[in-house]
Amino acid sequence: MTLQNRSATTPEPHGRAIEISGLNKWYGAHHVLRDISLDIAESEIMVVCGPSGSGKSTLIRCLNHLEEYQEGEVSVFGHTLQRNPQSDRYIHQTIGMVFQSFNLFPHLSVLQNCTLGLTWLRKKSDSEARDIAMSLLERIGIANLADRFPGQISGGQQQRVAISRSLAMEPKIMLFDEPTSALDPEMVKEVLDVMVNLAKTGMTMVCVTHEMQFARQVADRVVFMEDGEIVEVGPPEQVLLNPQWDRTKEFLDHIL
Repeated sequence: MTLQNRSATTPEPHGRAIEISGLNKWYGAHHVLRDISLDIAESEIMVVCGPSGSGKSTLIRCLNHLEEYQEGEVSVFGHTLQRNPQSDRYIHQTIGMVFQSFNLFPHLSVLQNCTLGLTWLRKKSDSEARDIAMSLLERIGIANLADRFPGQISGGQQQRVAISRSLAMEPKIMLFDEPTSALDPEMVKEVLDVMVNLAKTGMTMVCVTHEMQFARQVADRVVFMEDGEIVEVGPPEQVLLNPQWDRTKEFLDHIL
């Protein structure tokens, strides 16, 4: 795959893709997210980092209703999300998500994993779904694995299948929840390369990751979270190279 310069290929943002206002979430007495307010522009690449338990994965899971929140509001392209079938359909049509644990169906081939959503949710014909899926697998560089099963391929390849499966649904926003954390070090690069190339297309992306080289390379903004709060947010050269808060500095000293 050929890397391109983001500034040369990414369309100018036309508005806000995601608006988060006053978001609060509790697990019982544990206050997981504390008054989170954040806007993400269309075509923006945002990296969310922070120590374990800081609430970063919970935050992005709230964006597609995998987690319920007790207070606050989330809007996606101006559509305020509610707990109803209409919002659920809108989320499925608009937001794709890639998890750290791949979540592939082990009894289905790579190709079948990628076509299932197209035939069941998008009502595509089998042949149309196959063409879309094969085109994406080719783009990601794993078309030769189409007939294999998840247990027959590496973790890095499985994660690339998971990315292809999400992209097949033609989302406008992609969420990544620590997509490389379950991978052996030698497999991390192949997944990050796919994400870097996706960033060049202008896809709106929110990525929870500790891969700071990826953040420096493609992020428009970096968010640092701790104890359920946003401590610092800004361009990568500010947050990663010249953090303004001691909590951010201490975290970066451990991972950089």
